[in-house]
Amino acid sequence: MRLAIGLAVLLLIPGTLCAGFVHMEEGARATAMGGAFVAVADDATAIFWNPAGGVFSDGLKLTGMRTRLYAMSEVSEDCMAVSYGGLSRTGFGFGWTRSGVEDLYSENTFVVGGGRRLFSDNLALGSALRVYRVSAPGYDYYNDPNFKESDTGYALDVGFLYRSDNWSLGCVMRNIGEPELSLISTSEETDPIYSELRLGASYTIRGVMLVSGEIRRPQDVPAYYDSKVSYYLGTEIWFFDVFALRTGLHRNTATAGLGLTVDWLTIDAAMMSGRRPGNKYRLSVSLDF
Repeated sequence: MRLAIGLAVLLLIPGTLCAGFVHMEEGARATAMGGAFVAVADDATAIFWNPAGGVFSDGLKLTGMRTRLYAMSEVSEDCMAVSYGGLSRTGFGFGWTRSGVEDLYSENTFVVGGGRRLFSDNLALGSALRVYRVSAPGYDYYNDPNFKESDTGYALDVGFLYRSDNWSLGCVMRNIGEPELSLISTSEETDPIYSELRLGASYTIRGVMLVSGEIRRPQDVPAYYDSKVSYYLGTEIWFFDVFALRTGLHRNTATAGLGLTVDWLTIDAAMMSGRRPGNKYRLSVSLDF
């Protein structure tokens, strides 16, 4: 079974080797809210969503995430993020994600950056460097002399975030530089990771219900997409600042999840339900110091 999955992944090379880089959603909380997180970005995963968000977080935050994909234990998605904010109007963050099949194929993303408040305590600017690395040691099975086994690309994110008492506005330009990756040295076709503009807004109702919306417009999309513009919507309701229910929607995917906070520990769970290829289940554990 593991070999069959690995070979199926490898058959996609080089045509879709960047798919995971584009579609990875970091953090069970953001996933449960349909990915509408650019204007929220208030936990350790902010470095992935909006590097300006870490400015509004105080102290040290850690998050780890594990994903179960499509009922196949051989395929995994993992995420780790750490942020530190509240130091002289600045904030910093580091994140890492990995998706793939062990010893056969993997996509790794490393993100590091930070932000700073501008003009007032409500507005922040942030930037982050992204390092993309794709590896396919299992492709040696075909004994192709033109196979490179791995490739690396670099990109830059720049984001703004304005946060008021009960509403916020966010804007991020992702993957500036559009790195191109390929595992075949003689191939004229590469897989660019396209730049993408994300605009978002959120509003908090009576301090317990958060509503968030987002618009994304990448430089290019696969041919089977109806439009370059996509819309994301998410909600979150807290009960006694301890238990949260979440739901979201984007394209043909519905999301749902819950969260539990006890002192410095938060546990979040999420499910993504799609017609193809199946459901994703995510679990995040966060520590807030």
